[in-house]
Amino acid sequence: MAQRLQKKDNPDIFLEAPPAPKRGVRFFIAIALLFIILLWAFQGAKIRPGELLEGIPQIGHTLGRMLPPDFSKLTDAKNYFFPEQVSWTELLLPVPLAQAQARSKQRWWNNIFPQTVIGATLETVQMALAGTFMALLVAFPLGFLAARNTTPHPFVYRIVRTLLNLLRTIPDLALGLLFVAAVGLGAFAGTLALAIHTATVLGKLLSESVENIDEGVVEAIRATGAGYTQILSFAVLPQILPDLISFTLYRLETNIRAASVLGLIGAGGIGYLMNTSFRTFQYQEAAAIVLVLIALVMLVDYLSSRLRTLVV
Repeated sequence: MAQRLQKKDNPDIFLEAPPAPKRGVRFFIAIALLFIILLWAFQGAKIRPGELLEGIPQIGHTLGRMLPPDFSKLTDAKNYFFPEQVSWTELLLPVPLAQAQARSKQRWWNNIFPQTVIGATLETVQMALAGTFMALLVAFPLGFLAARNTTPHPFVYRIVRTLLNLLRTIPDLALGLLFVAAVGLGAFAGTLALAIHTATVLGKLLSESVENIDEGVVEAIRATGAGYTQILSFAVLPQILPDLISFTLYRLETNIRAASVLGLIGAGGIGYLMNTSFRTFQYQEAAAIVLVLIALVMLVDYLSSRLRTLVV
């Protein structure tokens, strides 16, 4: 039965409230099924709050071993193993060197510096930037091919959609392991894994953005006799550009975190140093690396937010 509600600004006017929705047998059956599914999920996930409460002291003990963080690996110059026969100017600037000095300089930049905290942090950023850019180059055309309203043919739409859905189900860690086996340990394998996984996600997001555009603009451009490329350039792209920038910046943020995780399997980045510190029980050193990673993620998040407000 509908209720009568008195309007606040005019007490003499009464509004009819909508009747309460009827809850039939199907509603209660759905609630019961949801409850059963949740119980099944909690049982399969081995949720045992008692064990967690018993393990809290052990968590505190582990955190206590990580305090205070040891930043000596970050601040002590001895941990960077600077080549003695190369000066700072020669090490940092592209100046001509003797053959022996050039080899020492190249060895330090390629092998030694990436094993330091600063070097591994910069490598993580490089992996995320390179992987995101490579993914954008692939995802940009795929987004148009995987959208119903811009694909050149329904067969192309199905093929691209199937490919994106298939590759997107492969975790980036699995991709990292595949590329480590193909190209060896290092940042190259991690960058390729990030690029492929990000390309599939961006392709999916862009295709959905393309499908939600205003078709009236497309029809207006088409009425002028514009071709397929001109329609994409002047009718579709301006409408999806804010989403394109927002999605790309968001994936850059997530790729910073993903790059650090890929380091755990030897695919470059700061995650490799963090994993080594934990495995060798250097908890204070590991705590410092975790804090550096947190600061890096917060900085990238802040910069991407500022950039998003400027361009979107």
